[in-house]
Amino acid sequence: MAHLLGHRGCMESLRADLQDLQAAIADVTSRAGAVRFPSWKFPDKVSCDLDVSLLLQRYRHSESEPEFSQHSHVVLLELLIDRLLLLLQSFTGYAEMVLCGRAVPPARGPGPCMSAGLTARRFWSTMLRLGAFCQQLQHQDKDCRKEIPTQQSPPHSLGNSGSSQPRAGPSLAQGTRSVPTQTSGCPLGSCDSCSSAQASLQEVGRAIISLCQSQNIPSALSKFQGVLEDSTGRRSLSATELSYWAAEQSKDLSRINKHLQELLQQLNPVKAELEEVGKQKEELRKQVEDFSRKLQVERETQVQQQRKAEQSLKAKDKEHSEAVARLEQDKDDLRTGVALLEGRLSTLKEELEVKQAALQELELTKATLLEEMRTTMVARSQMLELEEKVQMLTGQRDSLEQELSATSLELEKEKVRVQSVLLHEESLQAKQKLLLQQLDRLDREREELQNSLEEAKEDKARLEEQLEQSREQSGKQLQAQQELLDTLQQEKLALEQSILELQTNTSRLEEQAQELRERERLLVFFPELHVPTEAQFESRRDAHTSEQAELRWILPAGTGNLTEDMENQLQANSIRIGVLERENARLGAVLAKVKAAAQQGVLKLIPQAQLGSQLQEKASGQDTGWPSRGGSSNSRDSRGMLGCMDKAWHRVPSSQHSKVLRAGPTFQARPSLSLPVGRLGLDPPLHHTGTHHK
Repeated sequence: MAHLLGHRGCMESLRADLQDLQAAIADVTSRAGAVRFPSWKFPDKVSCDLDVSLLLQRYRHSESEPEFSQHSHVVLLELLIDRLLLLLQSFTGYAEMVLCGRAVPPARGPGPCMSAGLTARRFWSTMLRLGAFCQQLQHQDKDCRKEIPTQQSPPHSLGNSGSSQPRAGPSLAQGTRSVPTQTSGCPLGSCDSCSSAQASLQEVGRAIISLCQSQNIPSALSKFQGVLEDSTGRRSLSATELSYWAAEQSKDLSRINKHLQELLQQLNPVKAELEEVGKQKEELRKQVEDFSRKLQVERETQVQQQRKAEQSLKAKDKEHSEAVARLEQDKDDLRTGVALLEGRLSTLKEELEVKQAALQELELTKATLLEEMRTTMVARSQMLELEEKVQMLTGQRDSLEQELSATSLELEKEKVRVQSVLLHEESLQAKQKLLLQQLDRLDREREELQNSLEEAKEDKARLEEQLEQSREQSGKQLQAQQELLDTLQQEKLALEQSILELQTNTSRLEEQAQELRERERLLVFFPELHVPTEAQFESRRDAHTSEQAELRWILPAGTGNLTEDMENQLQANSIRIGVLERENARLGAVLAKVKAAAQQGVLKLIPQAQLGSQLQEKASGQDTGWPSRGGSSNSRDSRGMLGCMDKAWHRVPSSQHSKVLRAGPTFQARPSLSLPVGRLGLDPPLHHTGTHHK
């Protein structure tokens, strides 16, 4: 078959089979509805939603790419299996719909992922149920056919008896009086009350038949009515036919009652869900009303804030204009004051220059006078007068200097005042800029508030749309909840199955643990039976003791029953033999490694005395926590021997340590082999048993 993989003819045959299967699936789906199960080929997709035509176009035969052709061949085979499984699932759904008596396929949710074997077993069980149902219908049909002739025969006999009654009438008329009665086969006709009752009964029957047909319910009364119309062709019915009519009518009424109960069972959760949806709708309406109320309050607050902002803006504009006017006036006043001060300063400077010129002239005259006094010896009186004049001029000069300093101080003060006024003007200009910025910010806030108001209106419209969508989605949620309920039931079944498996596993593990505890108890209560050297000597000296005493010495203290203790000892010995066989196998592997190492020449011969000293040094080094002086190689060589001695010591029971030490052989100074344990991989045994190697 490998040479046919990727063959064009095989692939074309597979493609034709897939197209035929898809057509059959479409036919079954149109009658039974689509079954929604995960695909066998593509588990992440629903099987009925696969586009088979697209897959057939994608996976074709390619002459240039043989590997792709082989892959396409495999995919087509898997797709054929997937379509066959879908066809089996569709057949199963149609059979279940027929068994349930539904004319319209129900809405199905996504089913679980099923294997091919499970799908086949489910289809076969459904077919068995359908076969049993068909056989039951056939038996009922045969019974009905048998009952109808037997029920139609009594009217003829009744008619014969009725016809004979009028003949016997004259003979009975002499001794009795006649009472008018109505018989089933009377040729005289029925009374008005019977005909009206049968007419009303037939009207009720037609109403029941129409109701059954409208609800797709099988009606037994319609079949009986058709049989009556075909057989008799008359409207009046006999008593037997009326009883059969009533029986068939009661069957139809029971079916209608059952159908109504099913509808009520389906409608009750729908009503509950509708009530929940109504509650959700009421909550949403309340939320919308609260939101609209909050939106109205927020809109009013925004309008009030906008009004307050406009009023504060107007007040700030007014204050700003007044402050600007005051600043302009102060600026003009300062300019006039500065001009006056500058004029006064110029006049004072001119006066100072004049006085300085006069002072210079006086100093010149003083100098000339002094020279004249020195030269001409002017009179003392003139000199005094000149000195007085000089003092007066110096006083005038000092006063002028004081006035000049005072005027300069006032000038500095005026300059400082002018600078402060200029700084105040600059601060006012900065405040004006800030006010303008605040005005712009308030304008932007007003625009933002308008935008938010428009957005709130849009949100309200969007919320109304969401409310409509929620109303539409409520119906979808009902279907989704039903699907969720189906999936939860399936998960519940799967969890119950897993719980049963876990319980079985737990019981099995408990049994294994009980067996292990029993083995451990046997090994503890029934240790290894061996005869030490001293015990052998004692047995030779005490050979005259009885067999019961020997058995008491051999067997340990157990249950008290000698036979049961011996059986337990036998079982413990068998367990111990198995453990010793495993240890012998491990020692055989170690011996093989030792022989291989001896052949390679990696073994070293060490005397027994030197080995004992190395072991003592190793033990003392381990007791003190420091490494021994023997070196790492010797410690590694002696590690295996220490492990063996320790294991042999622990294997002996505590009650027999002294006997083993006395009976054991003494060490002699003989050569021994040192093995590189690290290289050979001689690991210590993992399990300590209660055995002792003799």
